[in-house]
Amino acid sequence: MSSSESDVVVVRHHHSGRLDIELNRPERKNALTVPMVTQLARTFADAQDDDTVTAVLLYGAGGCFSSGLDLAEVRPGEPKITAAISDLHTTLSGFEKPLIGALERAAVNGAAAIALACDLLVVGETSFLMVGEAEMGVAAPNNLRWLLAKYGVNKALQLTLACERQYGPDLLRRGFAYAMVPDEQVVGRATELTDKIAAYPNGGGIAMKQAILTRKTLPA
Repeated sequence: MSSSESDVVVVRHHHSGRLDIELNRPERKNALTVPMVTQLARTFADAQDDDTVTAVLLYGAGGCFSSGLDLAEVRPGEPKITAAISDLHTTLSGFEKPLIGALERAAVNGAAAIALACDLLVVGETSFLMVGEAEMGVAAPNNLRWLLAKYGVNKALQLTLACERQYGPDLLRRGFAYAMVPDEQVVGRATELTDKIAAYPNGGGIAMKQAILTRKTLPA
């Protein structure tokens, strides 16, 4: 295993093909800033181009995925954060490696969009996801990007108009989560799942995701 670290994102490469991406502002519940979002987009772009990476695990340091935008540093709609987030989601839209998210504690607003971008999401029993932008009088284009692409209009309306916390059991029941486990087991279960997918022969996880993204069938 090798690792590299900066102030806001930690990246760890494993010989198995698993890449860990850790949001690393635990003192701010991993709240999103322009530097964090920019580095996250760059990290995913690098992972896309790295042939040794066969699956990616995304989680937050300190037992919390992310509380959303850091309102002490940025405001929703400001040009710099809007551009950075748009670039991140453009990168995620073309990301062909299986992406597994470990949702501990919370994923709020802008962070909820990142969680929804994950191909498989493991949540805790008391974890929650919330899309509350409408209550703030702003749109949620990146949440809508993933909700409409993956879940449909009805679920998009329910999640974005109610502006309520959706806890682990609700996320599992409504199909947003792949698995729900006790809170202390979230990262462990997500790691096991990522390792399993990373080990598929001939990059099977990547081939399957590519086929789904392009709506083509795998060759016989």
